[in-house]
Amino acid sequence: MKTEATGSLVTVNIDGKPLEKLIEVVSNGIGTIYRPRKIRKEADAQAYAIKVLEKAKAEAGAESLMIETETAERISQRLVAKEVRRQENIDTVVEMAANNLAGAEVSDKPVDGDWASRFFDIVQDVSREEMKTLWAKVLAKEIERPSSYSMRTLELLRNISFEEAELFVKLSDFVLKQNGCFVFMNGDDLDRYGLSYIELAKLREAGLLHTGEMVTRTYTSRQADVSQSVLIYGQKVVILTIQPNTKNIVMPVILLTQAGREIYELVEHKDNLDYLKEFAAFIKKANDTASVKYSRILELDEKQVRYETPLVEL
Repeated sequence: MKTEATGSLVTVNIDGKPLEKLIEVVSNGIGTIYRPRKIRKEADAQAYAIKVLEKAKAEAGAESLMIETETAERISQRLVAKEVRRQENIDTVVEMAANNLAGAEVSDKPVDGDWASRFFDIVQDVSREEMKTLWAKVLAKEIERPSSYSMRTLELLRNISFEEAELFVKLSDFVLKQNGCFVFMNGDDLDRYGLSYIELAKLREAGLLHTGEMVTRTYTSRQADVSQSVLIYGQKVVILTIQPNTKNIVMPVILLTQAGREIYELVEHKDNLDYLKEFAAFIKKANDTASVKYSRILELDEKQVRYETPLVEL
């Protein structure tokens, strides 16, 4: 991979299969062969302006309408400005995605054409840089592993506000993963960590958290064998051990929706050791024979987790 600086524009170039697949997906999504921004000419915009103007005049003629040249030119300028802005939004997201794909191994499975079309229909109107960064991660991950993000998730991400996105980033610091994603709740809310009940309600309304009453997760003690559960918390692995023939542990939690789980994988999150200690204290209060230990993750994939030893007890 190499980076070129051209004026205020930085263009990231990647070679090989990731680049080929990226250009293929973009071309399918926008309905024409995609050329990276750095090789397009300014004349493209001028040519487009002429096309728009002629089209406006032709449509006016077909409807027996009179459009003055000055008015047609203003229409043309407005439409061109809009389409240029949209193209710049697409270009920025594609370049960010290219940067994310540098050195990645991409699947041979193609990205669904309808998914690509929906993606770029949305992205063309995304103007905030922070949201472009998020959309670029979606595109890169979908190219790496197609079907990672559903169309329903695209629509949800399209409709959430920047404020809701910021709240979800805050919430991500408290998400535990084990057969889904959830947040441990010791009380009515996470106000002690800066997330109020009202803010959690906003995330429910946005479709990132399940609605309804509080649900629970149960960690069961076996009759003869030690029970052990492996949870992922940010960059840490958490091992919960329960001795045989002791109490079950029933924990109140909030569940992330499918879209919430998919978007969670895009967010950078920080570990909060106080929260983890509170989680461990709840476990030990429910079953004083239980233990909770953690360690830093060295490697994690869908099948296994490798971590540092020895584990640290909470």
